[in-house]
Amino acid sequence: MGYGSKENTIGQWSIDKLAFLERYIPNYLLATKKALERYYIDAFAGRGEWIHRQTGEKVAGSASIVLRYAKEFTKIHLCELEEDRVEDLRRLVAENGASDKVAIHQGDANRLLPFIMKSIHRSAPTFVFLDPSGDHIHWSTIQTLSKWKTELFILYPYNMTLIRYLPRDPEKQEPFKKERLNLFFGTDEWEYIYRNTPRRYLHFELLDLYTRRLKELGYQYCNISKCFKSTTGQKLYYMIWVGKHKAGKDIMNWVYKQQSNQLSFDL
Repeated sequence: MGYGSKENTIGQWSIDKLAFLERYIPNYLLATKKALERYYIDAFAGRGEWIHRQTGEKVAGSASIVLRYAKEFTKIHLCELEEDRVEDLRRLVAENGASDKVAIHQGDANRLLPFIMKSIHRSAPTFVFLDPSGDHIHWSTIQTLSKWKTELFILYPYNMTLIRYLPRDPEKQEPFKKERLNLFFGTDEWEYIYRNTPRRYLHFELLDLYTRRLKELGYQYCNISKCFKSTTGQKLYYMIWVGKHKAGKDIMNWVYKQQSNQLSFDL
């Protein structure tokens, strides 16, 4: 999880999202136990630990969660852009005695991931957590990941950033916003949808475009979470899981069911 405020705090909605990861990883490891190699990649690893904004309690981030299972992965790759967060990750990995299992990479995930994937056998099960603070993942990166035996857990940031690029009057849309959307969707199909869909249906149609394109890359199975909301009720994002094998979908179906029994978010 590569975001959080400068004060290193996160809200309850982020903690709820991390619960998906906590439930999924051990089941993923069980489902892939016969594989000769298996990998985990966190493209926006952040600090590894955060402070709950409301309670002040320390919270395990995505990196801390996966380090509990470090011995069961062939390799864990943690990517982070900010230097101070990279240092925090290095300390965390050392404290967990996992230096031989973890590679930490500093830089833009879109540049790092193609090089990381070259070190992984194409048939090795690889779980990739794509949890940016906005529209940072380019479609070209998703295309690269799809060439391997990957499962992706992706934050879809419609209400966090994408909506900001879609003014109510399409004629007022600035060129750089179009460029950002083209990079995110990997196509300009979004523009036709934007110009021809009633505003209240727009986020559904764009989400459908994104998931349809994921399936076209070979990710036959797809789960979409309900919409995560802030403590004030503001809609934030969806989490999308995609994979190429039914076993992964069955696991995520179970995880989503467990989460839905505890959380009160909706579309």
